[in-house]
Amino acid sequence: MGVETMIEAIEAEAAAEAVRLLADADSRASAIVAAARSALEARVATACERVEPGLRAEAARTVNSARLRLLERRTELAAARTGATFDAAGARLAELAAGGDPARWSAALRALLSETLPLVGAGATIACRAADAAVLAGLSVGGFTVAVDDGLPPGLLARSADGTVEVDATVPVRLDQARIHLAESVAALLGLEA
Repeated sequence: MGVETMIEAIEAEAAAEAVRLLADADSRASAIVAAARSALEARVATACERVEPGLRAEAARTVNSARLRLLERRTELAAARTGATFDAAGARLAELAAGGDPARWSAALRALLSETLPLVGAGATIACRAADAAVLAGLSVGGFTVAVDDGLPPGLLARSADGTVEVDATVPVRLDQARIHLAESVAALLGLEA
């Protein structure tokens, strides 16, 4: 065997050894990368599990905040509509009380009187505007005295004979009472009752 043959044999063995070492290094590198990837995936999964409740809580807070804003907006709209309704009702009642429909206003005064008289009893004094005194004086119901007070708003102010009971049945007071009752109904519809 000649030197050249030996060199070729050594080079072939070295090349085979290099290929084997490279394959072994590739195999170890692949194992290390796979282990690192698996460890990384486990750490990411653990981190996701750790932050998931916080993310869910934040999402719930965001949804609840949006619901609260929607409820507040609905409440504002309901209040605005209620206010507009009562403003329109007040304007219509003022128009009726000013003589816009004498028959309806007379009927309203009779209804107010029939509600207030049982509360204040016989001998009561009914205070009202001069324009309303003629309507009240013409009623066949007895047991009360009419007192004119042009400082009163439309409607009646009834006082018992002994002065212990006073019933304010003026239009502004009746509208405020109706507003309170309507506000309770609106609150119940919106689910806001306490």
